Amino acid sequence: MSHIRVGLIGLSTTSTVTNWAAKAHLPYLQSAQGQKHYEIVALCNSSIDSARKSIQQYGLPASTKTYESAADLARDPDVDLVVNVTHVGKHYELLLPVVQAGKNVFTELPFASNVSQMRELLQTAEEKGVRTAFGIQGQTSPVTKLLRDVIASDKIGKVLSTTWTGAAMFLGEKPFFVGGKSFAERKTGGNMMTVNFLHSMNLVLATLGEIDTFHSILGNQRPTLQLMDPHQGGKIVETIQKDTPDQVLLQGRLASGALISYHLRGGDPFPGEPGLTWSIYGEKGEIHITGPSSMLDIAHDGVRIKLHTFGQDEAQTLEVPADDMSSLPHPAQNVGRIYEAYAKGGKGGGGDGYPDWKLGMRRHELIEEMWRRGDGERPFGEPVAGP
Repeated sequence: MSHIRVGLIGLSTTSTVTNWAAKAHLPYLQSAQGQKHYEIVALCNSSIDSARKSIQQYGLPASTKTYESAADLARDPDVDLVVNVTHVGKHYELLLPVVQAGKNVFTELPFASNVSQMRELLQTAEEKGVRTAFGIQGQTSPVTKLLRDVIASDKIGKVLSTTWTGAAMFLGEKPFFVGGKSFAERKTGGNMMTVNFLHSMNLVLATLGEIDTFHSILGNQRPTLQLMDPHQGGKIVETIQKDTPDQVLLQGRLASGALISYHLRGGDPFPGEPGLTWSIYGEKGEIHITGPSSMLDIAHDGVRIKLHTFGQDEAQTLEVPADDMSSLPHPAQNVGRIYEAYAKGGKGGGGDGYPDWKLGMRRHELIEEMWRRGDGERPFGEPVAGP
């Protein structure tokens, strides 16, 4: 089988945010396992010079082509798969020429800045027959597989309810780093809803099935945000007004009939307590999951999963199974599993395959409906009846 030739957009040497391409994508693509299926043949950065610097810094072959235009990259006949790892504000302008050219594409989340852009991208991709992948990782996480296997084995019986609480680790009482300013700006499209909620809720739904009905509350409880510059010793450089939520609550019923209660808040967890507490309560038992991060699909190091069968005094500790990706650093493991499923011809859309744009659109439409309700006349629900 011939290698899938990758053109990578956004491998920076100067990122002030996360440098997600270097941390989450490159470890797999440069691993022995990744090189069985993939070959990086081109880079597209903000300039040719920037792309050349990345080739040198990350030890890519000297033959790697360089581009400063996504449209030019998309026209390269030697590129089979375009991988986009850039700021969400650039997604639409970068991805549209790629799908118009009929190139297969893997993009990180959020999909784009708004649902209108997302729908145009998805429609164009479908019209061109483009094969897509999307950066939510719950479908390929070994945690999801373990939980689904336990549920399918009937060890807890029918799932009756699930309760999820998590801390986002930011948008709390502490100043936020200035490079993440867009998290406070809804118009940009990258915020606690379209990143943290999207990651965490997708894993819940990948495990337990889709939402049937729901109520939600989006609370901007800390509307003022201080921005600090880590390169100036944490100096406060700006104070802005925030129009994105730091409290996200959802309650409802899943298609299975199970009830769901979800609460994501800004800030750090209580000292000594986990950043995530999640229970799956069944007729015959309960699964209890804790971990340091609320985005369990990005990293599951430190996660603890326990199974309690009703009538027994002790709970059983469950180990997350290892595979060929387990030797990679987090957060490259689950990203690597998406690449693996894609290379092996897995079917997009979730399930036992990998997340694609259609699934990404479904998740973003849930978020859009939550925005719509939050913008309505009664964003916090019906008033209490009284005399």
